[in-house]
Amino acid sequence: MRSFIRQLVSRPAPDEQEPSYKKLDSRLIRSTRYDLRSQRLYIRFLDGRETVYCRVSPYAYNAFLNADSFSDHFYSFIHMRYLNYPVM
Repeated sequence: MRSFIRQLVSRPAPDEQEPSYKKLDSRLIRSTRYDLRSQRLYIRFLDGRETVYCRVSPYAYNAFLNADSFSDHFYSFIHMRYLNYPVM
């Protein structure tokens, strides 16, 4: 029986393309993308940082994209409400 690690390594990647980010016109945020399957919101900031926000519902992401101000909406409804971690 093959080891679990070897099975993972030998599997071909389902999609080799880098996910696309949506550019935003914001004073804080450069771009964003949303992974519907994992419900993760990826945000790239103007200073170069990237942060992942976990368990963000599709409705919350849609509200973010339709907000009058992305930065204000981010600080009011996303920043402190969702578990997050920086991308290394």
